[in-house]
Amino acid sequence: MTTRLKQDVLQGVWDGMRLFPFSLAAGVCSGFGLTGGFVTAVVCGVFGVVFGGAFFPTYLTLLPVYLLAFRFGAAGAGAAVLLGGVFTFFLSLLPAAARQRLSDPALRAGFFPAAAFAVTALETTNYFGIGAVGGTVRDILADYVSLGFHPNWRGVLYGTIALVLLITYPRKFKTLHKKISSAFVVLLIVLPLHLLLVPDAAHSPINEIGRPELFTLSDRLFLRGAFTPAAVPLVLCSALSLALLTAPSLPDDRSRALSAAQLSVGFFGGVPCTADDGRRSRCGALVCAVLAAALYFLPGLSRMPVHALAVILIVTAWQHVDWGAIRKAFSSGKRSILLFLCALLLPILADAHYAVPMLAALSAITIPNRKSSQS
Repeated sequence: MTTRLKQDVLQGVWDGMRLFPFSLAAGVCSGFGLTGGFVTAVVCGVFGVVFGGAFFPTYLTLLPVYLLAFRFGAAGAGAAVLLGGVFTFFLSLLPAAARQRLSDPALRAGFFPAAAFAVTALETTNYFGIGAVGGTVRDILADYVSLGFHPNWRGVLYGTIALVLLITYPRKFKTLHKKISSAFVVLLIVLPLHLLLVPDAAHSPINEIGRPELFTLSDRLFLRGAFTPAAVPLVLCSALSLALLTAPSLPDDRSRALSAAQLSVGFFGGVPCTADDGRRSRCGALVCAVLAAALYFLPGLSRMPVHALAVILIVTAWQHVDWGAIRKAFSSGKRSILLFLCALLLPILADAHYAVPMLAALSAITIPNRKSSQS
C-alpha cells in the first residue's frame, strides 16, 4: 500500500468516525429515527465518492426541519429536505453576487446563537428526559413550564458525562481530536458504561434509541401525509430555509452537488446535510461511507442513551457560534446591530420556518444600502 493510499484510507476512517455519531444524533433526536440517521450517513458517503468531497449533517440547516418533524413527523420533514434540494439547485443558477445578497454577515452572526438556543430548547427534553413536546421553541418552553422539572437522573448522568467529554476532550487532546472526534469518544464511553450498568434492556430506566421501526419506512419513502393543508406552508418555508442557509456560501459546483444530496436524503427519509469545504479522494470517501454505514450495525447500538446524543447536538450548536462575527456586528454601526437583533429574535418569536426567508429578504433589501453608503 502506497503512502498516499494509506493517507486516503486513514482520512476516510477519521471522516467516518466524525460522520457516524452526528448522523446518529441528528436522526434520533430530530424525529427521523435511527433509519433517518443511517440513510443520511449512506447518502453523505455516496455523494462524497461521486463528487470527490465530504458531506456531513449540519446543525444549522437542521433547525427548521427539526421543528417540522416535531409537529408533523418524519414524512413532512423529509419532504422539506427534498424540496430544499430543488430550491438549492435553482439558487445555484443565480449569479454569485445575487446569492451573496441573501446572506448579510450581521444576519448570519445573529442567526447562529438563535439557532443554538433553539436547538438547546428542543433537545433539553431529551437531555433531561422530561418528555416535553412542541412544534416551536415557544411551544416547547411552555410545555416545560406546565410539566415542571422532573428529570430522569440516570439519563442526566449520561448526558453530563457526554457534556464533560465534548468540552474537555478537544482541549486536553488537541492532536487526537483532529482524528477522532469528541462525539465518537462519547459513544465509546457512554454506550459500554450503560450496557455494564443496565445489562437488561427490559429494565432500562432511561430513554434508549430502540430498534428501527421498519413498518414506517414506506411512509417516509413515499412521503405519505407530508402535504396536508396544515403542513404545506411549513414544508415550503423549511425547504426554502434549507436552501437559503447553505447555497449563498457555496461555489456553484458544490451547491449543485449539495442539491442532489438533499434530494436523495429527503426522498429516503434522512436529515439534511451540507458540503464540506475540504476535498477528499474517492478512496477516502468510500472508506468513510462504508465505515459510517457499518457502525450502524454495531451490537447493542439500539441501547445507546438518547440523553448523550441530545448533548452532542447542543454542544455542537454552541461551538458553531461565531463570537468574533458578533463583535464585528456590534462595531459596524446601528444598521448592523439592528440586523443582528432581528436575526437573533425572529427564529424564536416568529418561528424558524418563517424567520429565515424573512431575514433573507431583509438582507437583500439592506445590502445595496450598505454598499451605497460605503461609496
